[in-house]
Amino acid sequence: MMEIRFHGRGGQGAVTGVRVLATALYYDGKFTQGIPMYGTERRGAPVSSFLRVGEERIDERDLVHEPDMVVVLDPLLGQTVPVTDGLKKGGLVLINHPRGGRETGLGGEFKVATVDATRIAMETLGRPITNTAILGAFAKVTGSVTLESLEKAVLKQWPGRIGEVNITAVRKAYDEANMPVDVSDIEGIEVKPVGMMDRDVSSWRIFRPEIDAKKCIGCRRCYIFCPEVAITMAEDKAEINYKHCKGCGICVEECLVEAIEFIQEEI
Repeated sequence: MMEIRFHGRGGQGAVTGVRVLATALYYDGKFTQGIPMYGTERRGAPVSSFLRVGEERIDERDLVHEPDMVVVLDPLLGQTVPVTDGLKKGGLVLINHPRGGRETGLGGEFKVATVDATRIAMETLGRPITNTAILGAFAKVTGSVTLESLEKAVLKQWPGRIGEVNITAVRKAYDEANMPVDVSDIEGIEVKPVGMMDRDVSSWRIFRPEIDAKKCIGCRRCYIFCPEVAITMAEDKAEINYKHCKGCGICVEECLVEAIEFIQEEI
């Protein structure tokens, strides 16, 4: 039996990704068990989900504490969440990252594979929802699920055009995934956990909004709609407190004069 733990953020589709993968593995004749774990249910907050795969019926019902593999949907999550805790010696990490496994900041007695799932999601879906892209990479680096079954499972989850664009993300990630590399000689970066009640949510961002003060007309729409109260007004111009900004993009969508631009955070 293989045990897998998924790490992501609210809105990236970690729970749905496990459901789709479990369905695809079932189509390939495997026994599967998906276990979601819900927390604060805030967009951008860290979330986990779990998957077991076996050739025989699975009777365990507890969470996965010592996974054979860890899948990380957010490239910055490893800085604040101990994503490799409990990972078995010689295990595998698949992480959404724009560079190779030895450049992710992860190190230990395991291997790391990467795929730039954020870029692929933006190119295919137009949004940083990285679950289907990461599943395409999963198929490539593990060989444990066929693309045919994965695409069938995607269409079951999202029939029609939405399913088709997600299949495009799956195929693109499959082609572009970087195969696992050994990182046993690398000392991993220090993880600085952020409490769920901490008002500093800056580590949740993948994209950051930037305001062009010359374009801002002081309409206060961004100020009113910001769910984290990260925007204030000064001299009839909007200003962002980035400590409180989680990068949800609502301000970008609500701005009437396109004075706010979404910029991807540097990894």
